[in-house]
Amino acid sequence: KQAHVAWRGAAGSQGPVEGNMSNVTFDIQWGDAMGELLELLEAESAAPEDLAEYSCLYIKYLQTLRKLSECYDQLVHPQKRLAIKKALEACMGRVLEVRHWMVKLNGGNDALQLDDILVDLKLTPDVLEVPVPGYFVEDRAVELREREKFLDALVEKFKVSVPEEHAPPVLMPLDEDEAIRAIQANERGRQGRERARVMRSIKEQQAHELRLQRLGAEPISRDEAATRVQAAVRGFLARLRIRQATHSELVFIGMRLPQRDPAVDPVLRMHKNLSRRRHVQADNFVEYEKALVTLKAKVRDVEGQEMRETIQDKINTWFVENRDPVSGDYPDFPDEDEGGSKIILIPPPMAEDGEGDEAPAGKGGKDEIGSGEGDAQQGEPMPNAFLQDIHDAVADFLGTWQGKDEGDNFFQKYDAELVKDELRPVVLEEIRLEVDQEMIVLLANLKEMVEAERAVKLGKKGKKGKGKKGKGKGKKGKKDKGKKGKGKKDPTADRSLESLYSELVMNNIIQAPIKCNVADYMGAFNYLGSTMERANMTTQPSMAQVRQQLTEYVVLPLGSKEVHTKAPLLKSVLLYGAAATGKTLLTHAAAAATGATFFNLSPRNTDSKYPGSAVKLLIHMVFKVARTMAPAVIYIDEAEKVFVSDKKKVKEFGTKEAPGRIRKELLKECKGLSPGDRVVVVGNSNQPQLVLGSKPNGKAVKDNKAFMDFFSKFIYTPIPDYASVKSLYEGVVLKYGARLHHDFDISTLSHISAGYTPGAIQNVVRIILTPRRISRLQEKPLQVSEFIAHLAKYEPVHDEELEGLAAWTAQLPNHITEGGG
Repeated sequence: KQAHVAWRGAAGSQGPVEGNMSNVTFDIQWGDAMGELLELLEAESAAPEDLAEYSCLYIKYLQTLRKLSECYDQLVHPQKRLAIKKALEACMGRVLEVRHWMVKLNGGNDALQLDDILVDLKLTPDVLEVPVPGYFVEDRAVELREREKFLDALVEKFKVSVPEEHAPPVLMPLDEDEAIRAIQANERGRQGRERARVMRSIKEQQAHELRLQRLGAEPISRDEAATRVQAAVRGFLARLRIRQATHSELVFIGMRLPQRDPAVDPVLRMHKNLSRRRHVQADNFVEYEKALVTLKAKVRDVEGQEMRETIQDKINTWFVENRDPVSGDYPDFPDEDEGGSKIILIPPPMAEDGEGDEAPAGKGGKDEIGSGEGDAQQGEPMPNAFLQDIHDAVADFLGTWQGKDEGDNFFQKYDAELVKDELRPVVLEEIRLEVDQEMIVLLANLKEMVEAERAVKLGKKGKKGKGKKGKGKGKKGKKDKGKKGKGKKDPTADRSLESLYSELVMNNIIQAPIKCNVADYMGAFNYLGSTMERANMTTQPSMAQVRQQLTEYVVLPLGSKEVHTKAPLLKSVLLYGAAATGKTLLTHAAAAATGATFFNLSPRNTDSKYPGSAVKLLIHMVFKVARTMAPAVIYIDEAEKVFVSDKKKVKEFGTKEAPGRIRKELLKECKGLSPGDRVVVVGNSNQPQLVLGSKPNGKAVKDNKAFMDFFSKFIYTPIPDYASVKSLYEGVVLKYGARLHHDFDISTLSHISAGYTPGAIQNVVRIILTPRRISRLQEKPLQVSEFIAHLAKYEPVHDEELEGLAAWTAQLPNHITEGGG
């Protein structure tokens, strides 16, 4: 806490300069985040026991992660950003570890109901939205642009047909005669509608006059008609003034947002400023990279000779101290695989008696942070691979940045002294390797001198032993060579990565993911989840929980190699639910958010491609390219069909090749995925119960078990509830460039839309909001009747389909999988 206060004071001492206020703001936010990490480490040392305590830790880690992500995104100092990135990845990994453990304590149920915890902490559900760091894509922007250009060039070269969801609508130009006929037809239709309107008005007027004649009423005079018109106009104007006064009053008391002028809109100005800061980041980082080269040469010139002499003195001293006092033989120089002269310069600590029996830190030992009674109940310790990284990040912050005076660094350029401190170990290592080679030659000469002296005394030549040594080395080399040849045979070893990539693009296996975000999967949080669980009511995950699960299980591990290497490994994820519930959107969003290479192994996409045994080559190529061009998402739509082995069912699918032909190789390759590969298989299914069938036999049961065992996690995409439908309409309308009027009866529309999928709702909004309709919104706001008319053309999801999905969900095992796949 003292360090936290000191940091805030030091950051504030830079002065209230307007241009530097943003830097100070994010510096203070960084200090707050590191202070929170320090408090979380103290909380974890108390060993939380139950799910509620871990839930509080999880929420606080998410809040800290959001702060660090924003700081990394907006700070322009290159060395600060590197320090923040270490803390950010450590915090990200710890979030996944805590989440993994919470699911375990929750009996394997991934849909954690935390609404009661939020109420106790007085927080809104927004804190549970897992942030996706922008650096996943922004730090690789140049690479991704070049890859996209290369992919577009290959698509154009091979004339690959773009899938329908990728292809924008293209209007073919008409020739002159067709254009004239189209204009004539539209004009005749317009004139016909106008004549019909005029005739309808005349008929209505005649019918009105006829009714007056039958009633014996006399037509009103001109004065009376004028009076009535004036009354109607005055009433209209009065009601308009009242509405305007009501609106002004609501704006004044803060219950309605005022209309902002785009020229002075503070939100737009903030986004423009944040975009400008990204350009400053890039410029400062380029300067920092150039400084690494120039300052490295400077450190070598100024301090290199002293480093060299120090290393030589220590090695010479080691030669003398370790020389055999009887025979005078010098010791062998340590092998480079064992560290070379590092063993001489930094001797390993001597192990005391009994130390070898203790469990190592960070591997589930007794003194490990966070291993309390809850761990013992589960029979295994909680994973703590990222705790030490958090310790190191906090220590680096306190030792380097806390209280650092940057009053003279207005533009937040690199710190030369810190760069030198970073480069000294690098220069020292380079010099050490050079000195090692020199000292190896010196040691060989010394040994020859000793052998020569001994030969003179004994009257023998002293090179016999050297020949034996060389012979032994030859044997060792042969042994290693033989051992190396026992690896798995690569059928594409003679082909370049570019040729493999091109072939997969030519066959439409590699595709460009749709540019979308996880946030485009719109939906609300379930505020009654805990209450329904206590009442033993069946609950389905909310759409907010689906976003949360996808981000934690797919996006965060794919985006960071450090996180994927240490976090609990998930090789495959199944998104299942009714059709048009957002499964494809989420898959493409995961790939777009991480800049991943997108492979489409769906049965319909691979049908008639690589027939027969050639499918082995296809799967091998996909996983080889995926590992090399990681991160990668391997997408399998209709994943249930891959695991159906019943030939009668396969014939009903209507494909030329059996969808299950990729199953064997897929299982084999997926099993070979390891931490750090950053490859994930994402399956989509709207009929997972199809594997088992209505009358399951032994083969179907076996197929269903293989289907469930293959996927590490199962994420159900539900039908939106009332709150989610409401947020869907608001969000999708805003996405298409419109806004619902404050008098729009969205509550009624949301109730009417119960049972409809997000895809149906989005299609309805897209059909209504044409460019012409958007241009007329000021004159004619959107009405509920417009939506109902188009919504009636779609079918809601039937209860039988939802019951089938619920029955299959009930058969799922508690997948708390360490390795997945």
